[in-house]
Amino acid sequence: METAANVRFRLRFDGLSHVRTPDGSGRVSVRLEWGGQMYEGTVSCLETKEGVLKAAAQAALRATLASRTPRGGMGHAYGSLDLEVVGVKAVRAFDGWVVVTRINGSHGEERYRLLGAAPCEGEDDLPGAAVKAVLNASNRVLEQRIAR
Repeated sequence: METAANVRFRLRFDGLSHVRTPDGSGRVSVRLEWGGQMYEGTVSCLETKEGVLKAAAQAALRATLASRTPRGGMGHAYGSLDLEVVGVKAVRAFDGWVVVTRINGSHGEERYRLLGAAPCEGEDDLPGAAVKAVLNASNRVLEQRIAR
């Protein structure tokens, strides 16, 4: 059991799966963990680099928002927090990549314009970096909501 002193207020990236279908589309699923509970988001995509990146970011946000409804005493109490992916972009930087994402959010009268970024070494790692960029943007707001 976690005490108040060692409670982790942030969602943790647990895994990502990407399935390609014969018709040229695909599906990206993202798993996030908090307090021993798993939250999953799945999004269909076009099989392009940009399509998979956007699906990974949207699936991460779906998993994040799924965690806001407490299950069995676990989960977060975000209330009416709404978040949406505005954009996600992979940028070649030096000898690696950086994925940047923009998220808009609202909670009551408060409005958020969030930006997250995550580095990665190769193109195969871009979807995972997109998930981390979403968490880097959204976890700050989620942490504030939980701490209150």
